Amino acid sequence: MNRTVLFFFTTILLFASSCKKQPAPALISSFHYGYYPIKKGSFWIYQVTEIIHDENAAIPHDTLSYQLKTEIGDTLIDNEGRIVNRFNRYTRSSSFSSWVISDVWTTVVSENRAELVEENIRRVVLRFPVKTATIWDPNQFNFLPPLQAYYEYIHKPFSFGTIQSDSTVHVISAKELTLVSYKNQYEVYAKQIGLVKKYYKDLQISNFDTLNISQGKELYFSLLEYGH
Repeated sequence: MNRTVLFFFTTILLFASSCKKQPAPALISSFHYGYYPIKKGSFWIYQVTEIIHDENAAIPHDTLSYQLKTEIGDTLIDNEGRIVNRFNRYTRSSSFSSWVISDVWTTVVSENRAELVEENIRRVVLRFPVKTATIWDPNQFNFLPPLQAYYEYIHKPFSFGTIQSDSTVHVISAKELTLVSYKNQYEVYAKQIGLVKKYYKDLQISNFDTLNISQGKELYFSLLEYGH
């Protein structure tokens, strides 16, 4: 085999190999990674309502309202050697107050999943591709009890105040009612925006009555503003 022919076949093999390593743009698009955009400097501002229930406390049903700002910060290397982003969190009592940093988490999209490390608890918030058949355990990497998360209302429009999107998805992580407990937990993500709503209830109740609460927590996020 002369050098010209050898060079030709070598070039073809290298080209074919490089093509195999590059995922097709259509495949990337079909996974819908846009529901969890990560870009340094991106931010989201939420109105938050937090309710703590404890029938033995001085205030049995204590309600706290505040604003929360989350922001994608610099990259760093996590304990698995992956490049992740800082997920900075700030709070203020109202829009007239100054932001005060509350904590720093980390976030990453890796191996077809979006992860958020909250207070050293690693949670899988989204699994890709975004479709009806996709099911996962948000707690697969932590010590919390297993859950079964799934998608609902896929690629549906969403409107709340000034926030509008023609493509959102609900992530259902808990929906359970028993004689003594009530759990209803979901998050709404908008494509090219991110998290727009969070609804969280984990309550101890009596006789199936979701309003007769002895212990538990409620947490609600509503997106007010964002920037990329």
